[in-house]
Amino acid sequence: MEGVAFGMVDGMILCLGLTIGVAEATSSSNLVIITGIIGGLANALGNAIGFFMSQSAERGLQIHETTEHGVTTRIHSKKEIFINSAFSFLAAIATLIILVSPFVLFDIVTAVTLTFLLGAVLSFLLGTYVGKLSRANAYWTGLKYAVLAIVGAVISHVVGDILQILV
Repeated sequence: MEGVAFGMVDGMILCLGLTIGVAEATSSSNLVIITGIIGGLANALGNAIGFFMSQSAERGLQIHETTEHGVTTRIHSKKEIFINSAFSFLAAIATLIILVSPFVLFDIVTAVTLTFLLGAVLSFLLGTYVGKLSRANAYWTGLKYAVLAIVGAVISHVVGDILQILV
């Protein structure tokens, strides 16, 4: 389902960057948990609403092309749009829980390391799944997803370092 993939990818990038950046800037597990939950929840809601609106607009275009231009295309059902939007929300929440959990269970250094590793592994697994679905090389697609997640985490780490100095 495209809603699951969308919610996981977006949730992964946001939560991974947010948790690592805030951890680096503050060295406070409590602040990481608070910002992770607030940011992750806002992201999940934004994903679901954005996905719903995008798919609804696409449905309108599909209907228009079918009726006006005689183009035969698959039209998203209203139920499919709603289900995909719900799955987008749930996937982003699941990703949030996975990536914030180490900060509840471990010290900040261990939590950052585990979150980084979880984010990279989950991104790789999601990429391999997407690669299989799109009939691309699953390994390379997984590697691409993992590298993008790692780059995002590294950038967030650097920004956290800079903010720690400035604030």
